[in-house]
Amino acid sequence: MCSLFRFLLLAALAIPVQAMDSIDDFAFKAALTESQQSLQRVVIPLDLMLKLTSRDLDDIAVFNSAGNHVPFAIIRTPEKISQHELELPFHEFSRFQKQRSKTVTTREQNQQQGQLSEMQTTETVAVQKLRKDFLIELAPDENTPEFDYLELDWKHQPAEQILEVKVEVGMEIDQLRTLKTRKSLTNLGSKDITWRSIRGIPRQQKYLRLTPANSVTEFELKQVFGIYQMIEPPPRLIHTLATEQIKIDNTVYYTFELPSAIRPESIRIIPGEARSVITGNVYSSSNNFDTRQLIIRGFRQHNIDDVEVRPSQPLSIGYGNNNQFQIRSAKALSAAPRVELIYAQHEIIFLGDDKSPFTIVWGNHESRAGNADLSGILELDIKDAREQSELVSMTVAMEAGGIKRLAPESDLPWQKWLLWAFLILAAILTGRMALKLYREMNQQESASPEA
Repeated sequence: MCSLFRFLLLAALAIPVQAMDSIDDFAFKAALTESQQSLQRVVIPLDLMLKLTSRDLDDIAVFNSAGNHVPFAIIRTPEKISQHELELPFHEFSRFQKQRSKTVTTREQNQQQGQLSEMQTTETVAVQKLRKDFLIELAPDENTPEFDYLELDWKHQPAEQILEVKVEVGMEIDQLRTLKTRKSLTNLGSKDITWRSIRGIPRQQKYLRLTPANSVTEFELKQVFGIYQMIEPPPRLIHTLATEQIKIDNTVYYTFELPSAIRPESIRIIPGEARSVITGNVYSSSNNFDTRQLIIRGFRQHNIDDVEVRPSQPLSIGYGNNNQFQIRSAKALSAAPRVELIYAQHEIIFLGDDKSPFTIVWGNHESRAGNADLSGILELDIKDAREQSELVSMTVAMEAGGIKRLAPESDLPWQKWLLWAFLILAAILTGRMALKLYREMNQQESASPEA
């Protein structure tokens, strides 16, 4: 019996521990286009996401040509921020600046009938100097965006002297308020944008006036650009499903099921009839309809596409574990609605090495691939790393370990059967040894003389 026990123990210890260190441990693979950049990234397409088995996108990995993991991180594709400029109109105003007064003497001589006469006149006059200031239109039309700052192009004399201007803003020309009493500007010897720009302009102002505040002899504004940013929302991936009609207790429901472990951020319910509106409730459940829960009460969706009509907004479905959903319409429908599942787009950023090309792999129900965290070894913030990475693309997807990797095996493999057999036999042997020891102790007690 002891020999059999030792044999089973050695057999159990010989069972190899499965490690996620091979491309074939995943269901699918795809080669990536090559790049010379050390930091590279690839967008995760919707087809790939729908084959993942982990809600946290853990069953994705990147391998080099030597078959080794490379460090990677998965992030949501962020919003896109782009900077734009718009040339603004401006108007020139001339004004006379009074200087210190001075005395002027005029002499006039007349000669009449052989006599010479002279008349001298003395008067005090104020000296005036021509100066220019400029009025900039911050909102030349109703579609003008709000600006982060103004960038100026001008000339002034003497050029080596710093130009100081008074900055005023307002909605009416004759009701301007001072924003800066003296703003220093220079267009010589500096690439710093702050030396040729004006920032901190209040929102929703119509005019901005620049008036020289120091003793430059000339100030001529050439161009004015309003600098602003446009923010595009993060891209979204859309998967469309048909709904199935079921009838329970004389109530009609339209059901659908999530196609993968990755949960969509929101859903859009599209009426089956053209130019229609649908209202009702949305329920969710796991595998039993009777366990359904009301998650959206009184939703309203439509498929009307007109300029005057507000777009139909997606519905948030929350973060529960339920994967089956039921739609109950407030009114009878002649056609089943469709459903759009809306997912956030994700990207993989990975650290390349000299063993290219690289292969992306995905799909394993054991979900133990997230063992190469890029963000933990980078000095850069992961967002900065994304900006410095080069975008590569996937080639045609192929099977690696096959679709059997997407779900646990229905039949236990022989190694697991052997392990279970060893555990059961070990329990039996331990029980028999305990029973034998107990009987021997009882026999010794009965054989001993009474005290």
